[in-house]
Amino acid sequence: MNNEIIAKIKQKKIKVAIIGLGYVGLPLCMRFIKAGIEVLGIDADKKKINFLRNGKSYISGLKINKLSYFKKNKSFVSNNYKLTTEANIIIIALPTPLKKNYTPDLRYINSCISELRKFILPNQTVILESTVYPGATDKYFKKLLKNKKLVPGKDIFLGFSPERENPGDPLFTYNITPKVISGQTKLCEKIIKEIYKHIVKKVFVAESIKVAELSKLLENTYRSINIGFINEFKIISNKLDINVWDVIKAAKTKNFGFRPFAPGPGIGGHCIPVDPFYLDWAAKNRNYRSKFINASKNINKEVFNWSFNKIYNFFKNKKIMNKKILYLGVTYKANVDDLRESPSLALFNKLYKEKLRIKFHDPYIKKIQIEFKNKKKYIHSIKSYENALKESEVVIIATNHDYYNYKKILQKSKFIVDLRGKYINAKDKNIYKF
Repeated sequence: MNNEIIAKIKQKKIKVAIIGLGYVGLPLCMRFIKAGIEVLGIDADKKKINFLRNGKSYISGLKINKLSYFKKNKSFVSNNYKLTTEANIIIIALPTPLKKNYTPDLRYINSCISELRKFILPNQTVILESTVYPGATDKYFKKLLKNKKLVPGKDIFLGFSPERENPGDPLFTYNITPKVISGQTKLCEKIIKEIYKHIVKKVFVAESIKVAELSKLLENTYRSINIGFINEFKIISNKLDINVWDVIKAAKTKNFGFRPFAPGPGIGGHCIPVDPFYLDWAAKNRNYRSKFINASKNINKEVFNWSFNKIYNFFKNKKIMNKKILYLGVTYKANVDDLRESPSLALFNKLYKEKLRIKFHDPYIKKIQIEFKNKKKYIHSIKSYENALKESEVVIIATNHDYYNYKKILQKSKFIVDLRGKYINAKDKNIYKF
């Protein structure tokens, strides 16, 4: 039977159900579809389902031309977990945010497992891709199989494989980036490896599920700490009257032992501001408090306030507080439509509260919701940033989308506040870089 399962996977005679069709799940669907494998999609959000049934993407920049798949196969996407009974492979790619007290918020995984256990069948393979703390995968698999006569590695196959998507990066590909996988048994590992070999070039088998879980937290905590450091370094450089971008440009010529990170107005996205606190929470449960993780959190909060104060003081010194301001980009990083934890969005909100004459443009965002005078307010992106350049006194580069013509912005702007290092080499005295 086991050889038969592996043979079916190799021959692509399988159906893969993906639960959670967000920034991880939808690209994953498209990769399996492109590989010639039947895919079923499950998501609680009916709007997403309707988008897919109409052959449309709700993720800007998803450059995959096979969204017609669900339009042609409308029954293949649903909010009903019963659809998983048609699948051989089930991959869970749900978000795992933080609560306000920086502890794991696993309500989506909890809900998923409660629903999935109603329909789980023998010989299915279940893989978790969501970021969790070490030990969480085994805990949820025990809940999944409670009171069911299914033995892992014999009747059902279980594992964990941390996602490594990089939204907004046109060069990202699993032809270069390996996929880490793990399983509850050696047979589970073997089956899971065969599944992912259809969509990735190299598979790395971790020593255990806990190792794979912790490797994901290491990857993103490493980035969070280094971003925190470079943001603090930016403040120090400014105190020393040295342009931080000039320093980075010089330092990154070293071809060993150094990797450049780019400073900004803070830290954003779902992974980098969140994942380190899964690790911190796990450490605290073993009576240890991480110093680096909490230091980076505090620094990234500090650099946000520092950025606001620098901009505000710049406006006051140049006597342009009442002039028109054009704010470019509100997403957390370039070339995505993701506003989660975006420092650019938070900075716009803070500037807006100062009653400045400020408008924003973002090619990926139609409107934003901000807090103003204790009420929620919607503000729409202006239609043309190029037209707004003519009448704006100041342009703030908050998110460095490739969409913008930075040469034209430089030519037509009186003052530029560059938060993302787009004008590293420019010597124009009216560019304010920090």
